[in-house]
Amino acid sequence: MKILFCTNAFENVTNGPVKFANLILEINETLPAHEVRVLTEDVSEERLVTLKYVYKVRLNIPRILKPIGQILRWFVYYNHIKKIQKSYDFDVLVFINSFNGTWASLVSTKPTVGMINDEKNMLSTWKNFTFSALWFKRFLFKQFERLSAHHHQLIIANSQFLKKRIETTYKVSPEKVTKLYKSIALDDVEFNPTRNFKEPIKILFVKADYLVGQLPLLAEALKRLEKYQFLLTVIGPEPWFEAHLKSFFSQIFHVKLEYLGPQPQDRVYACMRSHDIFCVPSYTEAFGVANIEALAHGISVISTWVGGIPEVIDNGKNGWLIEPSNAQDLANAIEECIQNPTLRLEKAQNGRNFIRKFSKDEMLRNFVEMLMTVVKV
Repeated sequence: MKILFCTNAFENVTNGPVKFANLILEINETLPAHEVRVLTEDVSEERLVTLKYVYKVRLNIPRILKPIGQILRWFVYYNHIKKIQKSYDFDVLVFINSFNGTWASLVSTKPTVGMINDEKNMLSTWKNFTFSALWFKRFLFKQFERLSAHHHQLIIANSQFLKKRIETTYKVSPEKVTKLYKSIALDDVEFNPTRNFKEPIKILFVKADYLVGQLPLLAEALKRLEKYQFLLTVIGPEPWFEAHLKSFFSQIFHVKLEYLGPQPQDRVYACMRSHDIFCVPSYTEAFGVANIEALAHGISVISTWVGGIPEVIDNGKNGWLIEPSNAQDLANAIEECIQNPTLRLEKAQNGRNFIRKFSKDEMLRNFVEMLMTVVKV
């Protein structure tokens, strides 16, 4: 089977879906009966010459048309796809973002598959209407995401929670939506469940959208734990948000804030090795690959009972889960984690054993098997 995988992000690895886009190229080595090639706009010319299976989309969208750039991408990508097909007659066309494959789902002569990685668009409803550009954007994207979900031959969700959400929100048949857990290369991660927990206690927050990750809630929880000294490292938010996120901690003198901004994977992993607690108390999260990475390293994980997070934390057996937006609940969980080394070790060991089900090789095999269901080869 020949696969053409389309992703707008590739070289700038900032989230689980992009990590997946890089991992699937390993199919060419681990599953040689199949071949996958990647089409992306996000790859430098220098790196492109070293990548045998990657094509580059060169976007030249006029500035005046930038507001509809996301929709214009549909047609730019599809034009490239048709050109590629002349020399690489793929069997199935996969889009890392179902929305970006809307046009292809309507006109492609080859089977198309769309991936939906979060519920952000689905959260925009008339009940929570706000007169903001973000609400209008997500509401519009929701309509196109719904359209693509009905026209793709298969939709891939990254958790059981998101699978159900897609089925109910977009009225898609359960047989058409499948679940594929994103994973990491566990062999590359050293498991260390024993942490110092000496003051300052080191907490790691990794989330580009720090408001979805509820950084203000974490600030409020730490404020209530003034008998401890903390070092909070924040990775992910772009530099222009630095002043805003620092404002949450301006009057919390027992917390030292270390803002690092966007960082490469190896720097994130280094922080997971050196910190005591990984805490991103999101109010929505379809899955959360970062939690798997944290469990693999043995760092204590504190998160929320939302979305697909409990599927990774095994309903609290692998870490602490709190109700979203509850600062006192979060403060209690952090303090219990600090005060109970036996429970920390137990949860860490549970987590390492549990995430073996998210192995990279199993994910790649499952991905290929899913695509085989819509391909006749």
